[in-house]
Amino acid sequence: MKDGVRSHGFTALGPLHEAFARLTGWAAAGTAFLLGAFSAVAFAPFHFSAVLVISFTGLVWMLDGARGHRRWGKAVFMRTWAFGVGFFLISMHWTAAPFLVEPEKYAIFLWMPLILLPAGMALIWGAAGAMAGAFWSASPSRVFVFALFFSLAEFVRGHLFGGFPWNLPGTTWVPGGALSQAASIGGVYWLTLLTVFVMTAPAALVDTRDMRGLAVRMMPVFGAGILVALGWAWGAQRIAEPSPLSDTQVVLMDSGVPQDQKWEVGPDAILNEYIKMMTTEEGAPGDIILWPEGAIPVNLLQDPNAIDIIDAYLGPRVLIAGTTRYEITGDDARDYFNSLTVVDQSAARSGPLALYDKHRLVPFGELAAAEIIPFGTYISGILPGAMQRMATDGFKPGPGPAVIYADNVPPFVAMICYEGLFPSIPRNANLNGRADWLVLISNDAWFGGGMGPAQHYAQNRYRAIETGLPMARVASRGASAIVDGYGREVLRGTPYASAPQGWSAAYGRGRLPVPAKETIYQHRIGIILFWLSICLFAGLAFASWRR
Repeated sequence: MKDGVRSHGFTALGPLHEAFARLTGWAAAGTAFLLGAFSAVAFAPFHFSAVLVISFTGLVWMLDGARGHRRWGKAVFMRTWAFGVGFFLISMHWTAAPFLVEPEKYAIFLWMPLILLPAGMALIWGAAGAMAGAFWSASPSRVFVFALFFSLAEFVRGHLFGGFPWNLPGTTWVPGGALSQAASIGGVYWLTLLTVFVMTAPAALVDTRDMRGLAVRMMPVFGAGILVALGWAWGAQRIAEPSPLSDTQVVLMDSGVPQDQKWEVGPDAILNEYIKMMTTEEGAPGDIILWPEGAIPVNLLQDPNAIDIIDAYLGPRVLIAGTTRYEITGDDARDYFNSLTVVDQSAARSGPLALYDKHRLVPFGELAAAEIIPFGTYISGILPGAMQRMATDGFKPGPGPAVIYADNVPPFVAMICYEGLFPSIPRNANLNGRADWLVLISNDAWFGGGMGPAQHYAQNRYRAIETGLPMARVASRGASAIVDGYGREVLRGTPYASAPQGWSAAYGRGRLPVPAKETIYQHRIGIILFWLSICLFAGLAFASWRR
Protein backbone atom coordinates (compact mmCIF):
# COMPACT_ATOMS: atom_id res chain seq x y z
CA MET A 1 0.00 0.00 0.00
CA LYS A 2 2.87 2.35 0.75
CA ASP A 3 3.87 2.57 -2.91
CA GLY A 4 0.30 2.30 -4.21
CA VAL A 5 -1.18 5.50 -2.81
CA ARG A 6 -1.95 7.88 -5.63
CA SER A 7 -3.74 11.12 -4.79
CA HIS A 8 -6.23 12.83 -7.06
CA GLY A 9 -8.04 16.10 -6.68
CA PHE A 10 -6.43 19.50 -6.07
CA THR A 11 -2.85 19.40 -7.32
CA ALA A 12 -1.41 21.48 -4.48
CA LEU A 13 -2.86 19.16 -1.85
CA GLY A 14 -1.98 15.90 -3.57
CA PRO A 15 1.58 15.62 -2.22
CA LEU A 16 0.34 16.36 1.31
CA HIS A 17 -2.31 13.67 1.05
CA GLU A 18 0.26 11.14 -0.16
CA ALA A 19 2.70 12.13 2.59
CA PHE A 20 0.10 11.47 5.30
CA ALA A 21 -1.40 8.38 3.68
CA ARG A 22 1.96 6.63 3.16
CA LEU A 23 3.00 6.85 6.82
CA THR A 24 3.28 3.52 8.60
CA GLY A 25 4.39 2.15 11.97
CA TRP A 26 5.89 4.50 14.51
CA ALA A 27 6.02 7.35 12.00
CA ALA A 28 2.24 7.15 11.62
CA ALA A 29 1.65 6.92 15.37
CA GLY A 30 4.03 9.80 16.10
CA THR A 31 2.46 12.05 13.45
CA ALA A 32 -1.03 11.28 14.71
CA PHE A 33 0.11 12.08 18.27
CA LEU A 34 1.48 15.45 17.14
CA LEU A 35 -1.68 16.28 15.20
CA GLY A 36 -3.74 15.55 18.32
CA ALA A 37 -1.43 17.62 20.51
CA PHE A 38 -1.65 20.51 18.04
CA SER A 39 -5.44 20.44 18.39
CA ALA A 40 -5.14 21.65 22.00
CA VAL A 41 -4.69 25.28 20.89
CA ALA A 42 -8.19 25.23 19.39
CA PHE A 43 -9.58 25.50 22.92
CA ALA A 44 -9.44 28.14 25.62
CA PRO A 45 -7.52 30.26 26.34
CA PHE A 46 -6.41 30.34 22.68
CA HIS A 47 -9.55 29.50 20.67
CA PHE A 48 -7.56 29.01 17.45
CA SER A 49 -10.45 26.94 16.09
CA ALA A 50 -9.06 26.75 12.55
CA VAL A 51 -6.19 24.48 13.61
CA LEU A 52 -8.73 21.65 13.71
CA VAL A 53 -8.85 21.87 9.91
CA ILE A 54 -5.20 20.85 9.84
CA SER A 55 -5.37 18.18 12.53
CA PHE A 56 -8.64 16.52 11.46
CA THR A 57 -7.77 16.68 7.75
CA GLY A 58 -4.36 15.16 8.44
CA LEU A 59 -5.94 12.37 10.49
CA VAL A 60 -8.49 11.55 7.76
CA TRP A 61 -5.73 11.37 5.18
CA MET A 62 -3.76 9.06 7.45
CA LEU A 63 -6.83 6.85 7.75
CA ASP A 64 -6.99 6.74 3.94
CA GLY A 65 -3.64 5.00 3.99
CA ALA A 66 -4.44 2.82 6.99
CA ARG A 67 -7.68 1.59 5.40
CA GLY A 68 -5.66 0.00 2.57
CA HIS A 69 -3.61 -2.19 4.93
CA ARG A 70 -4.34 -5.90 5.16
CA ARG A 71 -4.96 -5.48 8.91
CA TRP A 72 -6.74 -2.18 8.44
CA GLY A 73 -8.71 -2.35 11.70
CA LYS A 74 -5.57 -2.29 13.82
CA ALA A 75 -3.96 0.41 11.67
CA VAL A 76 -7.01 2.69 11.84
CA PHE A 77 -7.43 2.15 15.58
CA MET A 78 -3.78 2.91 16.38
CA ARG A 79 -3.72 6.14 14.39
CA THR A 80 -6.93 7.44 15.94
CA TRP A 81 -5.87 6.30 19.41
CA ALA A 82 -2.47 8.03 19.10
CA PHE A 83 -4.25 11.19 17.93
CA GLY A 84 -6.41 11.05 21.07
CA VAL A 85 -3.45 10.45 23.38
CA GLY A 86 -1.73 13.56 22.04
CA PHE A 87 -4.87 15.64 22.39
CA PHE A 88 -5.81 14.57 25.91
CA LEU A 89 -2.25 14.72 27.22
CA ILE A 90 -1.56 18.26 26.04
CA SER A 91 -5.00 19.82 26.44
CA MET A 92 -5.52 18.27 29.88
CA HIS A 93 -1.98 18.16 31.25
CA TRP A 94 -3.19 20.40 34.07
CA THR A 95 -5.02 17.40 35.59
CA ALA A 96 -1.67 16.56 37.17
CA ALA A 97 -1.80 19.77 39.26
CA PRO A 98 -4.00 18.35 42.08
CA PHE A 99 -1.46 15.58 42.64
CA LEU A 100 1.22 18.21 43.26
CA VAL A 101 -0.67 20.09 45.99
CA GLU A 102 0.69 17.55 48.47
CA PRO A 103 3.44 15.91 46.39
CA GLU A 104 4.84 13.94 49.30
CA LYS A 105 1.55 12.00 49.37
CA TYR A 106 0.30 11.95 45.82
CA ALA A 107 3.18 12.55 43.35
CA ILE A 108 3.53 8.78 43.09
CA PHE A 109 0.16 8.77 41.30
CA LEU A 110 1.16 11.24 38.54
CA TRP A 111 1.04 8.37 36.06
CA MET A 112 -2.74 8.44 36.40
CA PRO A 113 -3.38 11.91 34.85
CA LEU A 114 -0.35 11.81 32.55
CA ILE A 115 -0.63 8.23 31.24
CA LEU A 116 -3.81 6.50 32.32
CA LEU A 117 -6.21 9.39 31.62
CA PRO A 118 -5.03 10.26 28.06
CA ALA A 119 -4.49 6.62 27.08
CA GLY A 120 -7.85 5.59 28.51
CA MET A 121 -9.87 8.45 27.04
CA ALA A 122 -8.21 7.90 23.66
CA LEU A 123 -9.55 4.33 23.60
CA ILE A 124 -12.99 5.80 22.92
CA TRP A 125 -11.64 7.71 19.93
CA GLY A 126 -9.69 4.68 18.74
CA ALA A 127 -12.81 2.52 18.85
CA ALA A 128 -14.77 5.18 16.96
CA GLY A 129 -12.05 5.35 14.33
CA ALA A 130 -12.09 1.58 13.88
CA MET A 131 -15.87 1.60 13.45
CA ALA A 132 -15.63 4.45 10.95
CA GLY A 133 -13.03 2.41 9.06
CA ALA A 134 -15.63 -0.27 8.38
CA PHE A 135 -17.59 2.26 6.29
CA TRP A 136 -14.57 4.02 4.76
CA SER A 137 -14.21 4.82 1.09
CA ALA A 138 -12.12 7.12 -1.04
CA SER A 139 -15.18 9.23 -1.82
CA PRO A 140 -16.33 12.31 0.14
CA SER A 141 -18.50 9.88 2.10
CA ARG A 142 -15.61 9.41 4.53
CA VAL A 143 -15.98 13.02 5.75
CA PHE A 144 -19.55 12.35 6.85
CA VAL A 145 -18.56 8.97 8.31
CA PHE A 146 -15.73 10.52 10.31
CA ALA A 147 -17.91 13.34 11.68
CA LEU A 148 -20.68 10.88 12.59
CA PHE A 149 -18.52 8.40 14.52
CA PHE A 150 -16.29 11.03 16.11
CA SER A 151 -19.33 12.91 17.44
CA LEU A 152 -20.83 9.68 18.77
CA ALA A 153 -17.51 9.04 20.53
CA GLU A 154 -17.72 12.46 22.19
CA PHE A 155 -21.27 11.72 23.29
CA VAL A 156 -20.07 8.45 24.84
CA ARG A 157 -17.14 10.24 26.50
CA GLY A 158 -19.58 12.68 28.04
CA HIS A 159 -21.67 9.91 29.60
CA LEU A 160 -19.54 6.79 30.21
CA PHE A 161 -18.68 6.14 33.89
CA GLY A 162 -20.39 9.37 34.86
CA GLY A 163 -18.93 11.26 31.91
CA PHE A 164 -15.95 13.55 31.31
CA PRO A 165 -17.11 15.99 28.58
CA TRP A 166 -14.09 18.27 28.81
CA ASN A 167 -12.99 20.11 25.65
CA LEU A 168 -15.69 18.93 23.27
CA PRO A 169 -14.87 20.26 19.76
CA GLY A 170 -18.07 22.30 19.84
CA THR A 171 -16.58 24.48 22.57
CA THR A 172 -13.67 25.70 20.41
CA TRP A 173 -15.76 28.69 19.32
CA VAL A 174 -15.36 31.71 21.58
CA PRO A 175 -18.33 31.57 23.98
CA GLY A 176 -20.54 34.58 23.48
CA GLY A 177 -19.42 34.94 19.87
CA ALA A 178 -21.66 34.52 16.84
CA LEU A 179 -20.82 30.89 16.03
CA SER A 180 -21.19 29.75 19.64
CA GLN A 181 -24.87 30.72 19.55
CA ALA A 182 -25.69 27.52 17.65
CA ALA A 183 -25.54 25.76 21.03
CA SER A 184 -28.87 27.44 21.87
CA ILE A 185 -30.48 25.39 19.08
CA GLY A 186 -29.20 21.86 19.58
CA GLY A 187 -26.76 21.98 22.47
CA VAL A 188 -23.03 21.47 22.58
CA TYR A 189 -23.08 17.87 21.27
CA TRP A 190 -24.97 19.00 18.17
CA LEU A 191 -22.53 21.86 17.76
CA THR A 192 -19.69 19.33 18.10
CA LEU A 193 -21.10 17.29 15.21
CA LEU A 194 -21.30 20.36 12.98
CA THR A 195 -17.85 21.55 14.07
CA VAL A 196 -16.17 18.23 13.29
CA PHE A 197 -17.81 18.17 9.86
CA VAL A 198 -16.77 21.76 9.07
CA MET A 199 -13.19 21.14 10.14
CA THR A 200 -12.94 17.81 8.28
CA ALA A 201 -14.61 18.85 5.02
CA PRO A 202 -11.35 19.98 3.30
CA ALA A 203 -10.10 16.37 3.52
CA ALA A 204 -12.59 15.48 0.76
CA LEU A 205 -10.75 17.68 -1.73
CA VAL A 206 -8.19 14.93 -2.28
CA ASP A 207 -8.68 11.16 -2.43
CA THR A 208 -7.29 8.11 -4.22
CA ARG A 209 -9.79 8.00 -7.08
CA ASP A 210 -9.38 9.46 -10.54
CA MET A 211 -10.39 12.99 -11.47
CA ARG A 212 -14.00 12.19 -12.43
CA GLY A 213 -15.23 12.93 -8.89
CA LEU A 214 -13.84 16.49 -8.64
CA ALA A 215 -17.24 18.21 -8.48
CA VAL A 216 -18.42 15.76 -5.84
CA ARG A 217 -15.27 16.39 -3.79
CA MET A 218 -16.16 20.06 -3.62
CA MET A 219 -19.61 19.48 -2.14
CA PRO A 220 -18.56 18.96 1.52
CA VAL A 221 -16.47 22.14 1.42
CA PHE A 222 -19.37 24.12 -0.06
CA GLY A 223 -21.67 22.64 2.56
CA ALA A 224 -19.26 23.52 5.36
CA GLY A 225 -18.91 27.06 4.03
CA ILE A 226 -22.68 27.50 3.93
CA LEU A 227 -23.01 26.19 7.51
CA VAL A 228 -20.38 28.62 8.79
CA ALA A 229 -21.89 31.56 6.91
CA LEU A 230 -25.43 30.85 8.09
CA GLY A 231 -24.25 30.16 11.63
CA TRP A 232 -22.30 33.39 11.78
CA ALA A 233 -25.09 35.51 10.27
CA TRP A 234 -27.77 34.09 12.58
CA GLY A 235 -25.50 34.25 15.65
CA ALA A 236 -24.40 37.82 14.92
CA GLN A 237 -28.04 38.89 14.66
CA ARG A 238 -28.80 37.11 17.96
CA ILE A 239 -26.12 39.04 19.86
CA ALA A 240 -26.56 42.36 18.08
CA GLU A 241 -27.90 44.09 21.18
CA PRO A 242 -26.59 44.08 24.78
CA SER A 243 -28.69 42.29 27.38
CA PRO A 244 -30.81 44.54 29.64
CA LEU A 245 -29.91 44.40 33.33
CA SER A 246 -32.22 43.50 36.19
CA ASP A 247 -32.32 45.14 39.61
CA THR A 248 -30.67 42.12 41.28
CA GLN A 249 -27.21 42.99 42.58
CA VAL A 250 -24.71 40.12 42.74
CA VAL A 251 -21.41 40.36 44.61
CA LEU A 252 -18.58 37.98 43.70
CA MET A 253 -15.96 37.25 46.38
CA ASP A 254 -12.96 34.94 46.27
CA SER A 255 -10.22 34.87 48.89
CA GLY A 256 -7.78 33.50 46.29
CA VAL A 257 -5.88 31.36 48.79
CA PRO A 258 -3.51 28.91 47.06
CA GLN A 259 -4.74 25.34 47.36
CA ASP A 260 -1.52 24.11 48.98
CA GLN A 261 -1.91 26.76 51.73
CA LYS A 262 -5.63 26.40 52.35
CA TRP A 263 -5.43 23.94 55.24
CA GLU A 264 -2.15 25.35 56.53
CA VAL A 265 -3.44 28.91 57.10
CA GLY A 266 -6.72 27.59 58.49
CA PRO A 267 -10.32 28.83 58.35
CA ASP A 268 -9.87 31.97 60.47
CA ALA A 269 -7.44 33.69 58.09
CA ILE A 270 -9.57 32.87 55.05
CA LEU A 271 -12.81 33.91 56.75
CA ASN A 272 -11.15 37.16 57.73
CA GLU A 273 -10.53 37.97 54.05
CA TYR A 274 -14.19 37.47 53.23
CA ILE A 275 -15.25 39.62 56.18
CA LYS A 276 -12.95 42.41 54.98
CA MET A 277 -14.61 42.31 51.57
CA MET A 278 -18.05 42.36 53.17
CA THR A 279 -17.26 45.36 55.34
CA THR A 280 -14.89 47.54 53.33
CA GLU A 281 -16.48 47.39 49.88
CA GLU A 282 -19.72 48.94 48.69
CA GLY A 283 -22.74 46.91 49.78
CA ALA A 284 -26.49 47.37 50.01
CA PRO A 285 -29.51 45.56 51.42
CA GLY A 286 -30.67 42.90 49.01
CA ASP A 287 -27.19 42.12 47.66
CA ILE A 288 -26.61 38.45 46.90
CA ILE A 289 -23.05 37.52 47.85
CA LEU A 290 -21.37 34.52 46.22
CA TRP A 291 -18.43 32.56 47.65
CA PRO A 292 -16.71 29.73 45.77
CA GLU A 293 -16.84 25.97 46.25
CA GLY A 294 -15.37 24.94 49.60
CA ALA A 295 -14.80 28.61 50.41
CA ILE A 296 -13.61 27.95 53.96
CA PRO A 297 -11.88 24.71 55.07
CA VAL A 298 -14.58 23.83 57.62
CA ASN A 299 -18.05 22.34 57.52
CA LEU A 300 -19.55 25.82 57.46
CA LEU A 301 -23.08 25.00 58.58
CA GLN A 302 -21.77 22.80 61.40
CA ASP A 303 -19.13 25.20 62.69
CA PRO A 304 -20.75 27.53 65.28
CA ASN A 305 -17.85 29.99 65.27
CA ALA A 306 -17.88 30.49 61.49
CA ILE A 307 -21.64 30.78 61.17
CA ASP A 308 -21.84 33.25 64.09
CA ILE A 309 -19.24 35.50 62.45
CA ILE A 310 -21.11 35.41 59.14
CA ASP A 311 -24.37 36.26 60.88
CA ALA A 312 -22.72 39.23 62.57
CA TYR A 313 -21.36 40.80 59.36
CA LEU A 314 -23.83 39.71 56.68
CA GLY A 315 -26.58 42.17 57.63
CA PRO A 316 -29.60 42.50 55.30
CA ARG A 317 -27.90 40.54 52.55
CA VAL A 318 -27.96 36.91 51.43
CA LEU A 319 -24.93 34.64 51.06
CA ILE A 320 -24.60 31.73 48.61
CA ALA A 321 -21.51 29.72 49.54
CA GLY A 322 -19.88 26.38 48.86
CA THR A 323 -19.13 24.12 51.80
CA THR A 324 -18.66 20.53 52.77
CA ARG A 325 -21.10 19.04 55.25
CA TYR A 326 -21.81 15.66 56.80
CA GLU A 327 -24.67 13.55 58.04
CA ILE A 328 -24.19 11.03 60.84
CA THR A 329 -25.25 7.57 59.69
CA GLY A 330 -24.00 5.46 62.60
CA ASP A 331 -21.85 5.39 65.72
CA ASP A 332 -18.64 6.17 63.83
CA ALA A 333 -20.01 6.66 60.32
CA ARG A 334 -20.65 9.84 58.41
CA ASP A 335 -21.69 10.63 54.87
CA TYR A 336 -19.99 13.72 53.45
CA PHE A 337 -21.47 16.02 50.82
CA ASN A 338 -20.07 18.77 48.60
CA SER A 339 -22.78 21.38 48.98
CA LEU A 340 -24.03 24.85 48.16
CA THR A 341 -25.92 26.68 50.87
CA VAL A 342 -28.00 29.86 50.99
CA VAL A 343 -27.96 31.70 54.32
CA ASP A 344 -29.06 35.02 55.77
CA GLN A 345 -28.22 36.76 59.05
CA SER A 346 -30.43 34.36 61.02
CA ALA A 347 -28.58 31.20 59.93
CA ALA A 348 -27.26 30.45 63.44
CA ARG A 349 -30.82 30.33 64.76
CA SER A 350 -32.87 29.11 61.82
CA GLY A 351 -30.42 27.21 59.64
CA PRO A 352 -29.93 27.67 55.87
CA LEU A 353 -32.59 29.08 53.57
CA ALA A 354 -31.76 26.43 50.96
CA LEU A 355 -29.30 23.61 50.44
CA TYR A 356 -28.04 21.83 47.34
CA ASP A 357 -25.80 18.76 47.31
CA LYS A 358 -23.59 18.16 44.30
CA HIS A 359 -24.81 15.05 42.48
CA ARG A 360 -22.45 14.84 39.50
CA LEU A 361 -19.20 13.99 41.24
CA VAL A 362 -15.73 13.85 39.71
CA PRO A 363 -14.84 10.22 38.91
CA PHE A 364 -11.81 9.01 40.90
CA GLY A 365 -11.76 12.37 42.70
CA GLU A 366 -14.96 13.07 44.57
CA LEU A 367 -16.76 9.90 43.51
CA ALA A 368 -14.91 6.88 44.85
CA ALA A 369 -13.45 4.67 42.13
CA ALA A 370 -15.08 1.67 43.81
CA GLU A 371 -18.46 3.22 42.96
CA ILE A 372 -17.92 3.32 39.19
CA ILE A 373 -15.49 0.52 38.33
CA PRO A 374 -17.14 -2.89 37.79
CA PHE A 375 -16.39 -5.03 40.87
CA GLY A 376 -14.70 -1.91 42.30
CA THR A 377 -15.50 -2.84 45.91
CA TYR A 378 -13.66 -6.14 45.57
CA ILE A 379 -10.73 -4.65 43.64
CA SER A 380 -10.22 -1.85 46.19
CA GLY A 381 -9.83 -4.42 48.96
CA ILE A 382 -6.56 -5.73 47.52
CA LEU A 383 -4.96 -2.33 46.82
CA PRO A 384 -2.17 -0.87 48.99
CA GLY A 385 -3.16 1.66 51.67
CA ALA A 386 -2.95 4.99 49.81
CA MET A 387 -4.52 3.63 46.64
CA GLN A 388 -7.26 1.96 48.69
CA ARG A 389 -8.16 5.32 50.24
CA MET A 390 -8.35 6.91 46.79
CA ALA A 391 -10.59 4.07 45.63
CA THR A 392 -13.02 4.15 48.55
CA ASP A 393 -13.07 7.71 49.96
CA GLY A 394 -15.47 10.17 48.40
CA PHE A 395 -18.57 12.29 48.72
CA LYS A 396 -22.12 11.03 48.54
CA PRO A 397 -24.05 12.32 45.51
CA GLY A 398 -27.08 14.54 45.98
CA PRO A 399 -30.55 13.80 44.57
CA GLY A 400 -30.14 15.58 41.25
CA PRO A 401 -30.63 18.87 39.37
CA ALA A 402 -33.27 21.27 40.63
CA VAL A 403 -34.29 24.90 40.67
CA ILE A 404 -33.35 26.34 44.08
CA TYR A 405 -35.88 28.59 45.81
CA ALA A 406 -34.93 30.80 48.78
CA ASP A 407 -36.31 33.95 50.34
CA ASN A 408 -35.07 37.19 48.73
CA VAL A 409 -33.20 35.30 46.00
CA PRO A 410 -34.49 34.84 42.42
CA PRO A 411 -34.87 31.09 41.68
CA PHE A 412 -31.67 29.63 40.28
CA VAL A 413 -30.09 26.42 39.05
CA ALA A 414 -27.11 25.46 41.19
CA MET A 415 -23.99 23.84 39.73
CA ILE A 416 -20.81 23.01 41.59
CA CYS A 417 -17.52 22.93 39.64
CA TYR A 418 -17.53 19.76 37.50
CA GLU A 419 -21.30 19.95 37.05
CA GLY A 420 -20.85 22.99 34.84
CA LEU A 421 -19.65 20.68 32.04
CA PHE A 422 -23.00 18.91 31.69
CA PRO A 423 -25.72 20.48 29.49
CA SER A 424 -28.31 18.12 30.96
CA ILE A 425 -28.12 19.62 34.46
CA PRO A 426 -29.59 23.11 33.83
CA ARG A 427 -31.87 21.75 31.12
CA ASN A 428 -33.38 19.05 33.35
CA ALA A 429 -33.62 21.42 36.30
CA ASN A 430 -35.73 23.81 34.18
CA LEU A 431 -38.18 21.21 32.87
CA ASN A 432 -40.76 21.90 35.59
CA GLY A 433 -40.36 25.66 35.76
CA ARG A 434 -37.71 28.01 34.45
CA ALA A 435 -35.19 29.58 36.81
CA ASP A 436 -34.10 33.20 36.50
CA TRP A 437 -30.35 32.53 36.51
CA LEU A 438 -27.56 30.00 36.91
CA VAL A 439 -25.18 29.93 39.87
CA LEU A 440 -21.89 28.12 39.44
CA ILE A 441 -19.33 27.87 42.22
CA SER A 442 -15.97 26.21 41.70
CA ASN A 443 -12.52 25.68 43.15
CA ASP A 444 -10.24 26.21 40.16
CA ALA A 445 -7.24 26.44 42.48
CA TRP A 446 -6.87 22.68 41.95
CA PHE A 447 -6.21 23.27 38.22
CA GLY A 448 -3.05 25.36 38.52
CA GLY A 449 -2.67 28.68 36.75
CA GLY A 450 -2.59 27.63 33.09
CA MET A 451 -5.06 26.25 30.59
CA GLY A 452 -7.32 24.41 33.05
CA PRO A 453 -9.17 27.39 34.62
CA ALA A 454 -9.59 29.09 31.22
CA GLN A 455 -11.02 25.93 29.66
CA HIS A 456 -13.40 25.45 32.58
CA TYR A 457 -14.74 28.99 32.39
CA ALA A 458 -15.23 28.83 28.62
CA GLN A 459 -17.19 25.59 28.84
CA ASN A 460 -19.33 26.89 31.71
CA ARG A 461 -20.42 29.82 29.55
CA TYR A 462 -21.99 27.38 27.10
CA ARG A 463 -24.54 26.47 29.78
CA ALA A 464 -25.78 30.06 29.63
CA ILE A 465 -26.02 29.92 25.83
CA GLU A 466 -27.93 26.63 25.88
CA THR A 467 -30.50 27.84 28.40
CA GLY A 468 -30.64 31.57 27.66
CA LEU A 469 -30.12 32.20 31.38
CA PRO A 470 -27.53 34.58 32.84
CA MET A 471 -24.85 33.01 35.02
CA ALA A 472 -23.03 34.22 38.09
CA ARG A 473 -19.81 32.30 38.52
CA VAL A 474 -17.33 32.51 41.36
CA ALA A 475 -14.24 30.31 41.29
CA SER A 476 -11.34 30.16 43.69
CA ARG A 477 -8.26 31.35 41.74
CA GLY A 478 -10.31 31.16 38.55
CA ALA A 479 -12.60 33.43 36.58
CA SER A 480 -15.27 35.01 38.78
CA ALA A 481 -17.72 36.71 36.46
CA ILE A 482 -21.30 37.50 35.48
CA VAL A 483 -22.33 36.21 32.05
CA ASP A 484 -25.54 37.01 30.16
CA GLY A 485 -27.90 34.51 28.52
CA TYR A 486 -25.84 34.59 25.31
CA GLY A 487 -22.55 33.63 27.01
CA ARG A 488 -21.15 37.16 26.92
CA GLU A 489 -19.17 38.38 29.90
CA VAL A 490 -20.87 41.32 31.60
CA LEU A 491 -18.60 41.70 34.61
CA ARG A 492 -15.30 40.13 35.70
CA GLY A 493 -14.02 40.14 39.28
CA THR A 494 -10.96 42.32 39.77
CA PRO A 495 -7.98 41.77 42.10
CA TYR A 496 -8.63 42.69 45.71
CA ALA A 497 -5.77 44.88 46.86
CA SER A 498 -5.60 43.98 50.55
CA ALA A 499 -5.19 40.22 50.06
CA PRO A 500 -2.09 38.57 51.60
CA GLN A 501 0.96 38.21 49.38
CA GLY A 502 0.67 35.23 47.06
CA TRP A 503 -3.12 35.13 47.24
CA SER A 504 -5.16 36.18 44.21
CA ALA A 505 -8.32 37.49 45.85
CA ALA A 506 -11.00 38.84 43.53
CA TYR A 507 -14.06 41.04 44.02
CA GLY A 508 -16.84 42.18 41.73
CA ARG A 509 -20.27 43.75 42.14
CA GLY A 510 -22.80 44.14 39.34
CA ARG A 511 -26.38 43.74 38.22
CA LEU A 512 -27.63 40.43 36.90
CA PRO A 513 -28.73 40.47 33.23
CA VAL A 514 -32.34 39.73 32.35
CA PRO A 515 -32.86 36.17 30.98
CA ALA A 516 -32.97 35.78 27.20
CA LYS A 517 -35.91 34.06 25.52
CA GLU A 518 -36.24 30.36 26.18
CA THR A 519 -34.00 28.50 23.73
CA ILE A 520 -34.85 25.76 21.23
CA TYR A 521 -32.43 23.47 23.04
CA GLN A 522 -34.56 23.71 26.18
CA HIS A 523 -37.48 22.20 24.26
CA ARG A 524 -37.78 18.56 23.19
CA ILE A 525 -36.81 19.28 19.56
CA GLY A 526 -33.50 20.70 20.71
CA ILE A 527 -32.55 17.51 22.55
CA ILE A 528 -33.37 15.21 19.64
CA LEU A 529 -31.75 17.44 17.02
CA PHE A 530 -28.39 15.76 17.63
CA TRP A 531 -29.85 12.34 16.82
CA LEU A 532 -31.77 13.63 13.81
CA SER A 533 -28.54 15.14 12.50
CA ILE A 534 -26.69 11.86 13.10
CA CYS A 535 -29.31 10.16 10.90
CA LEU A 536 -28.91 12.91 8.28
CA PHE A 537 -25.13 12.42 8.21
CA ALA A 538 -25.61 8.66 7.84
CA GLY A 539 -27.87 9.35 4.85
CA LEU A 540 -25.35 11.76 3.30
CA ALA A 541 -22.57 9.23 3.83
CA PHE A 542 -24.60 6.54 2.05
CA ALA A 543 -25.58 8.88 -0.77
CA SER A 544 -21.98 9.92 -1.46
CA TRP A 545 -20.42 6.52 -0.83
CA ARG A 546 -18.58 4.76 -3.66
CA ARG A 547 -16.50 1.64 -3.17
